Amino acid sequence: MEDNKERRKSARRAGKEGLNPKKLARLIYPGFRFGSTDPALALRLVELGVGGFCFYGGKAAEVFEMSRLLRSASETPLLIASDYENGAGQWVPGATELPSNMAIGASGSAALARRKGEITALEARALGVDWIFAPVVDLGSKASNPIVNVRAFGADPNLVAAMAGAYLSGISSQGALSTLKHFPGHGDTEADSHVELPSVSKNLQELSDSDLRPFAALARQADSIMAGHLMLPGLDPANPASLSKEILTGLLRGKLKYGGVIVTDALEMKAVSADGQAGVKAFLAGADILLVPDDPFALHEALVRASNDGLITGAAVELALARQDLMARKLSPFRLAPPPLDSVRCSEHLAFNSEAAPACLAWASGAGKFKLRQGETVGYFEPLTSPENWRGAAFAEELVRLGARVVPYRPGSGMKLAAGCFSRPRAGSGRINLAAEEKAALAAAIAGAADSAALAFGSPFVLNGLRATSGLCAFCSLEEFQRSAARALFGKAKAGGTMPVNIGELS
Repeated sequence: MEDNKERRKSARRAGKEGLNPKKLARLIYPGFRFGSTDPALALRLVELGVGGFCFYGGKAAEVFEMSRLLRSASETPLLIASDYENGAGQWVPGATELPSNMAIGASGSAALARRKGEITALEARALGVDWIFAPVVDLGSKASNPIVNVRAFGADPNLVAAMAGAYLSGISSQGALSTLKHFPGHGDTEADSHVELPSVSKNLQELSDSDLRPFAALARQADSIMAGHLMLPGLDPANPASLSKEILTGLLRGKLKYGGVIVTDALEMKAVSADGQAGVKAFLAGADILLVPDDPFALHEALVRASNDGLITGAAVELALARQDLMARKLSPFRLAPPPLDSVRCSEHLAFNSEAAPACLAWASGAGKFKLRQGETVGYFEPLTSPENWRGAAFAEELVRLGARVVPYRPGSGMKLAAGCFSRPRAGSGRINLAAEEKAALAAAIAGAADSAALAFGSPFVLNGLRATSGLCAFCSLEEFQRSAARALFGKAKAGGTMPVNIGELS
């Protein structure tokens, strides 16, 4: 309590000596984690004057009610954001989870990309969320990248720009705000910035020929751009991109002529969290919004001190707030008539996954060589996973429905093998593809099978080096995609996608 009193005194002094402390607070967007963040704390942050929040988790009714409560308490047009990259259902139970970007990239369909954006925006707005931190426009160019992978539309900058552009149009058409991330490109890293600070060795010309192209193509269409926590020594040897004036002001604002909102990636991430001045540095570098600091009150104090010391100018703050206000004004007409809460996970949105799945599935190898027929026995297998913990239940169920007899795989028994691989980016895990022992178990299973299909219900790179008869990629583990993969093995559905990344040698 004493701490809070001192902070209020400090803020009052700032009002006399420097900028209005509430204006400085509007630069800060704290995180709100349902189930752990105290709503009373969030209301104190609203009283402080924060510009918005980033929501994590929550059931649909909880998200709706909390967004309403915080907005009603705010003196300024509070913006609520969330990482709904694959639809609101990625974070909110009871909302619709949608296919990964890489699945959409495999389809090559701008119509599917746009519809993904539309559904995401409609459900977000129904929940009271204005701002979607998507799309990812990093390139899926490195198999060992632990944090991008299926979040990317693909490895080709032209494909990424086309799919992301269609997604942006879908988001915008339904009254939500969008974000390109993670500038200037997180695809060529081998580290997870939630855990450590990654580095990219490319120079400006190399970046311009690859990672920067989607940002350059879509900057005017997006409402905001998120700065990544990654080092690019060829551009700035001293600071990560999110804290670099050379990269944010010089490259993004200067060379790319971007005039919209720049938001940092979460400042609590270990790539930058040890730097107590990271938030101030990010603002001085050119960021308009300081996202999810470890301690929002401490960041506010640091901004106040920097203002009092003359480091942060009134003109810079007013410009950042004007950019926020522009986004809020864009939302105003849509806020008058939000979608009803029952539009979340409605039948129309669920149908999208079933309709999209066949177009997104792609053969990585052996297209159509592995075939199942009614009455055949097939052994199902997931590396180092017991049958009671199988994640491919929907896949196995569909095989049975189509007439196969599905049993746990027994190597050397002469049965056909269908092996399901589930691997996707997990913030903070530091890895993405199969561990060595999982890879060895999978290779041994394939070696002991009469005929085999390896199915990637997530990262396609897990198939690298496997000698399965056929390799089929679904790029996500959605139930509808699992069922569609089963139908493809029976020849009942066509895998209409094209591999959007190069996964290396398969045999």
